[in-house]
Amino acid sequence: MTAASLAAATDKEKALLRKAHQVLRRVTHDFETRWHFNSATAQLMELVNELHAHEPLEEGMRPEIAKEVFELLVMMLNPMAPHLAEELWETLGHTGGTLARAAWPKFIPELAAEDQVEIPVQFNGRLKGRVLVEAGLSKEELQARVLGDPKITQLLNGQRVVKVVAVPDKLVNLVVQ
Repeated sequence: MTAASLAAATDKEKALLRKAHQVLRRVTHDFETRWHFNSATAQLMELVNELHAHEPLEEGMRPEIAKEVFELLVMMLNPMAPHLAEELWETLGHTGGTLARAAWPKFIPELAAEDQVEIPVQFNGRLKGRVLVEAGLSKEELQARVLGDPKITQLLNGQRVVKVVAVPDKLVNLVVQ
């Protein structure tokens, strides 16, 4: 699937593809740079748990999307459990060749990107709350969203905001008096 066709995907398809590509990014990093097979295994378990959370997969998901997610899972499993991965690969319908000869899947950043991010909100450097906003907001939009949030307004409790430090997709720090 491409990032362009992601727009036509259902919420369930988007969530599973996003999780699969996030796990692919981290597992690839673990294999290529850190050689941490234990954390790669934990990431694969997260993907399996996500698949279980979205069951039944037949409802709200096209078979080709489900197959793509399962293929990514099996390919990432291959370095740690090659015999099992080969059996699963054949079960997915790949009879022409061995998984050992297949190329490592390519991570697609657009598919792994989150639609929303949780922004920690600090008052004078101390964490006071969190706000869920769309990913990619500008500093000004992020600042307006945080200052307009009812929970943050209540936490301000009449304190005057002297300065706002907003880092898009990361955090907002309000300097208050």
